[in-house]
Amino acid sequence: MEGADDPSEPTGPGPSPQRQARLFALLYSAEEVQLRSRRIYEEMLARSPNLQTGNFTRIGAHDLESLFAAYDREFFRGRLSEMLLEDRALPMGFRLSGRLVRAAGMTTRTTRPIPGKSELEYEYEISVSTTLLFGTFRDVERAVTVGGLEVHDRLEALQRIFEHELLHLAEFLGWGKSNCRAANFRSLSRRIFAHEAAYHDLVTPREQAVVAHGITVGDRVTFEHEGIRRVGRVNRITRRASVLVESPDGRPFSDGKRYLTFYVPLPMLQKLP
Repeated sequence: MEGADDPSEPTGPGPSPQRQARLFALLYSAEEVQLRSRRIYEEMLARSPNLQTGNFTRIGAHDLESLFAAYDREFFRGRLSEMLLEDRALPMGFRLSGRLVRAAGMTTRTTRPIPGKSELEYEYEISVSTTLLFGTFRDVERAVTVGGLEVHDRLEALQRIFEHELLHLAEFLGWGKSNCRAANFRSLSRRIFAHEAAYHDLVTPREQAVVAHGITVGDRVTFEHEGIRRVGRVNRITRRASVLVESPDGRPFSDGKRYLTFYVPLPMLQKLP
């Protein structure tokens, strides 16, 4: 007999022990994970107008939406969509971010009170870093791991990143909070995706700058800005290099000098001795 505490039954909005049980009931062997994830890989190549090869060169937010539908079907038995519907948060948000340069992805949960009610309103969004994604499998030749698993092209990297973010979403839905360093997350990641770690080793802009341009933080460089040749030092590398140029018109730094800050595309920099 099925009662109110049956974990297979919808339980209403918000995290609950019943939701947690429904998520922990998911368990796949490493072989089954490979089979299901490869099925998604082939599906994306066949259906997406953007993802034409494993090392695709363009992607849209709707591709992330398609990935969500495929993963919810193949790995979560539709439970993520069910819980999002219970929270009145479906469709959820998907975003591609060029500003994420340290994290490969990010999953956010926003709660707000519903006027005149004691209930909360939930919103969820998954973002994926295009900076790290497109910086990998380009100039730097080395082994790349995501979730502790080696990936061989950009689509495999995207899948492992997305799997990690789906685990964050699952924890938010079931527990109301998420921490990929905690035991609960690690247990879910092993049970559902056979991940061996919670970290990613994608090619960073700083690593790419060294290999492709021979530029690293601290290097003395020259570049042209508005027809003027300037000389400075590289202070930070993201999608562009942050270069500090000493100037009386600049703002003071801890070394007692004043600097103007320029954000320069890496190909425009020339390294000085």
